[in-house]
Amino acid sequence: MAPHVDLFSDDSPGTFTVSDIVRDVKTTLEAGFEDVWIEGELSNFRKYRSGHCYFTLKDDAAQLRGVLFQGYARYLFFTPEDGMLVRVHGTVTVYEQRGEMQVVARSMRLAGEGALQKAFNALKARLEAEGLFAATHKKRLPSFPETVGVVTSGDGAALHDILTVLRRRFPQVRVLVCPVRVQGAEAPDEIVDAIEAFNALPPGDPYRPDVLIVGRGGGSAEDLWAFNEERVARAIYEADIPIVSAVGHETDVSISDYVADVRAATPSMAAEVVTPDRRDVAALVRGYYAYLRDNVEQQIQTHRQQIQALTQSQRFHRPVDRLRQYTQRVDGLVERLHRAPAHRLLLQRQRLEALQQQLVLLNPSRPLHQGYARVEKDEQRIQDAAVLSPGDVVVLRFHDGTRTARIMEE
Repeated sequence: MAPHVDLFSDDSPGTFTVSDIVRDVKTTLEAGFEDVWIEGELSNFRKYRSGHCYFTLKDDAAQLRGVLFQGYARYLFFTPEDGMLVRVHGTVTVYEQRGEMQVVARSMRLAGEGALQKAFNALKARLEAEGLFAATHKKRLPSFPETVGVVTSGDGAALHDILTVLRRRFPQVRVLVCPVRVQGAEAPDEIVDAIEAFNALPPGDPYRPDVLIVGRGGGSAEDLWAFNEERVARAIYEADIPIVSAVGHETDVSISDYVADVRAATPSMAAEVVTPDRRDVAALVRGYYAYLRDNVEQQIQTHRQQIQALTQSQRFHRPVDRLRQYTQRVDGLVERLHRAPAHRLLLQRQRLEALQQQLVLLNPSRPLHQGYARVEKDEQRIQDAAVLSPGDVVVLRFHDGTRTARIMEE
């Protein structure tokens, strides 16, 4: 039988304060759901300036509020959006001030079997169709870079590996490091900003790298996801500076690897790709030196033989004779120059006389001076006797005048 309770008594047994109830419920929930995974559809997702993220998880029958504090939110590998199916890991508790049940999340990832791989494949296919992976767009790496830029975590093992290899292989190269976050929701924007900042420097600027290494060390698929973001891929594609992608280990392949000009399996290998080995450079220099030395020595020997042949020739030992020959040749040329005008004048005079002789021969009055007369009738010259009839009056033209005559008979 239930105990009797006096409704008018102030000290009724079994009375709790609101705080007691909420606190007890919170303790019970946290004890039973301290470390759970909850899957649901994301809605009302909000990220505040503090970095804390607030959201609601829901399914067909219920909903649950949640919070992801800044310390954990920075490790998000994707940008949460309403409608996404996500899986949240954390503790179910009660927000005492409102008496609401909520999950305090420590991580959030995409849910569904193969969700990450599906997202990766979809983005890869779309960017490949746009030509972001085309071999014709790939830029060649400089053979001897003076400056190498590195975009990676400032305190990660990847940076240490890169610097170690660069110092060993090509110690005179200058290294410019732009430290960024390499995982979490804010990582893609920082990586993009670093690439664009390097690329915005004008050619010739001492802080503009000749080549960029962009990447990080190994990790889970979620840790590496920043390098599968579309905005990172487009920043790499649009950069004028050649970029080497070095993300994770040899078995890890990211979207950045496909779009970069060169893919290196590891950060250490990226450092080897962008710089020559100083030993190889030394051997190359020695080879060029030997080639130049041999070439110069060969030319010296050839010219020495030519000089020796000249000094041994008869002409070299008789310079006065050569000088006399050239002097005589010059005299001959001068004489020809002096004779040239008189010779030309003589030729012109002979030509003129020949023309005059031709004019004399062709003069129509010349036969008249030899005793001949020209017969004319009606001012027309008569060449044939048959054209004249008895009684015709003709003019006889002599060299010194004319006389009139009449034809008497045939």
